[in-house]
Amino acid sequence: MMKKSRFFMITAMAGLLFTSCSDDDNDTPFAPGVGISVSGDTFSEAEGPVTLTFTSTEAFGTDVVLTYEVTGSATSGEDFGALPGTLTLATGETSTTLELTLNDDDEVESSEAIIITLTAVDGGTDFIGSANSLTLTLTDNDSFPFENGILVLHEGNFGAGNASVSFVNDDLSLVQNGIFKEVNEVDAWGDTAQSMTFNGDMAYIVVNNSQKIEVVDRYTFESVGTIGGPGETDFLNPRYMAVANGKGYVTNWGDGSNPDDDFVAVLNLDNNTVESTIAVAEGPERILAKDDVLYVAHQGGFGQNNIVSVIDAVTNAVTTTITVADRPNSMQLVNDELWVLSGGNPAWTGNETAGQLDKVNTTSNTVETTLTFAQTEHPGFLSQNDDNLYYYMSSSIFSMGVTDTALPTAADITDLNFYDMSINEGKLFGVDAKNFLSNGSLEVYDLGDNSLLTSEEVSIIPTGVYFNGDFDF
Repeated sequence: MMKKSRFFMITAMAGLLFTSCSDDDNDTPFAPGVGISVSGDTFSEAEGPVTLTFTSTEAFGTDVVLTYEVTGSATSGEDFGALPGTLTLATGETSTTLELTLNDDDEVESSEAIIITLTAVDGGTDFIGSANSLTLTLTDNDSFPFENGILVLHEGNFGAGNASVSFVNDDLSLVQNGIFKEVNEVDAWGDTAQSMTFNGDMAYIVVNNSQKIEVVDRYTFESVGTIGGPGETDFLNPRYMAVANGKGYVTNWGDGSNPDDDFVAVLNLDNNTVESTIAVAEGPERILAKDDVLYVAHQGGFGQNNIVSVIDAVTNAVTTTITVADRPNSMQLVNDELWVLSGGNPAWTGNETAGQLDKVNTTSNTVETTLTFAQTEHPGFLSQNDDNLYYYMSSSIFSMGVTDTALPTAADITDLNFYDMSINEGKLFGVDAKNFLSNGSLEVYDLGDNSLLTSEEVSIIPTGVYFNGDFDF
């Protein structure tokens, strides 16, 4: 049964509308409609109050109570101030406002929705307009301490247990050394950190002389667990890791006195255990995944080798090997083609051989193109930027396009002392270990004009640069 107040209000409105028309006007009387609006649809939690406006197409002849409901993924009282659920549109007015207070907390969250829906005007639905609901997207202004920046891994001194990780923010204005130690409140955590691999939110730090992998949250660097360790048999001289088919694959040199005990450890990433091993030829080093296929460059470990093993990550079996040149040290995938850079044997071996760059067809797993360096040239650190390849040789950086048919003859950047390097978004990041006793440095170059952007002091023996992006909810 209609409330008397609404009955009289509707009657009054109808009378007003009818008397405003001429006797011969056949137009249907127009009933007022109330809607909701806001200036924008996305707001940061730090923006402060948001004004919601409730507007009627006509003024009412009496105070009108507007009733609304609040839904969505955002939580009332936590993400925003609790709302009363009603407000009054005064007599003769056509609009009223409601202030929505956003709570600026310290929690890192995904974007959330606040939905305001007008459900009644003076207890009924007769005067609800078409714009009766709106959705606000509430974005977070917080971030994890180590997202959007660079992680620099440091070996530390062999046997000293002083491996470390530094964080450099994305605009290169801040360097934080020793973040693992600081976050996890430990004095020492590893002997000779070798490499780091990301998988989802996790970072896996291969610690060579501690025979283990430290698993941390890559954005907070809080410890999640340890795989292996001194006295354990999971690893033996672990080197590098890749992820394929939901598993982790870690290259191991094995015992230096035994050329036949090298292997790739297969990790269960759900419980952080080694579930099996794959026997491989001597000296597995860098490992790269393409879908469910793994490519392992056999640099030689304690000896020397000249092959790339191909592993099926579904069957965990070596399906073939690809012969390249002596000491393949780095690989890159460009347009589904595998580029393998071999350093060749250095002069001190007594059997010096030339470096070589090979392009491998990943469908047939055969070498399609070979570019050979001079016998005394020993390149390393193959990196990629779009369709260009970069490598380090003779204290210099050289570059070439993937369609080039000859090696470059002139260097792009000279007088360097890199221990490793990586490229990201048109910038070259090289680490200099200096004298291997004092702190090293991170050198950043703009590949547009080959200029040095910054040189930042990091920690002892920096060995790799890893790019940590946005946290992905």
